Amino acid sequence: MIHRQLKIFQAVAKHGGFNRASKYLRLSQPAISINIKKLEEELGVELFERLGRSIQLTDAGRVVEEHVTRLTDVLSEMRQAIDEIKGLGTGQFRCGAATTIGIYLLPKILVQFKERFPKVETQFFSGRSSEIEKRVLSNDLDIGFVGSDLASSSRLRTHTFFTDELVIITPSNHYLARFRKVSPKRLIDLPLILGPKDSYTRKIIEKHLETAAIPYRCVMEVENTEVIKAAVSEGLGISILSLARIQREIKNGLLIPVRISGISIKRQFKVIMLKDKHLSRPTKAFLELLGLGGLYDSA
Repeated sequence: MIHRQLKIFQAVAKHGGFNRASKYLRLSQPAISINIKKLEEELGVELFERLGRSIQLTDAGRVVEEHVTRLTDVLSEMRQAIDEIKGLGTGQFRCGAATTIGIYLLPKILVQFKERFPKVETQFFSGRSSEIEKRVLSNDLDIGFVGSDLASSSRLRTHTFFTDELVIITPSNHYLARFRKVSPKRLIDLPLILGPKDSYTRKIIEKHLETAAIPYRCVMEVENTEVIKAAVSEGLGISILSLARIQREIKNGLLIPVRISGISIKRQFKVIMLKDKHLSRPTKAFLELLGLGGLYDSA
């Protein structure tokens, strides 16, 4: 019973409320409340402060949260170790990646991985690098792939995984499409379609253009890369995107990549994992498929 109560407590603390924990665990709110009350009675302290509709951890609650997190990690490592002893190839593998890696590079590796470990429960999350790092630090993910702009925590092991090049993209009928490279002057005041200002890619682009003293005009800001590609192919402007993200469009002749003379716009991605984490057999196998087997050998 105590393990169930701790699991419910962790969900309430993590999701910031009884209602969200109820949806996450698929339990009724009364069941959540009853279990939290029983846990508080067992420990003899209040774990949450009820402030209207919101809740906050008490000092005792924060102590319990810290120990529950450690206990959860130990139980997870125990299950992984037992699975390896059994040689069943079962268990769980949780991976997260920034969008470029997650959509355009990892799917093929994940297919190979599932063919090798069909019984392993595989969870994959794609999102912004900051969210991936947060989930790795909280041990919600076994490994993560993030942009190199993050100031990684001292609790993480990191290794450069992939270097991506950013290029100008134009529709096939654009006058720039006949060039493999163009001088920076040709870009002056051309209508650019770019991603959001707070994105890693946008910051890299602006930094390089400003360093090269290239005046640019952003006529459209778009959150979704697929929408940017569609807008460019329809002739609404040009853009600067990851070369990895446009391979299909290049093959189909919808978009043409053009480099800027004298400017190399590149960004790096790295793989991250907790330093002290026990790596399961499936996690090691996944790293081997990526050619990163040396990472766990040096742990």
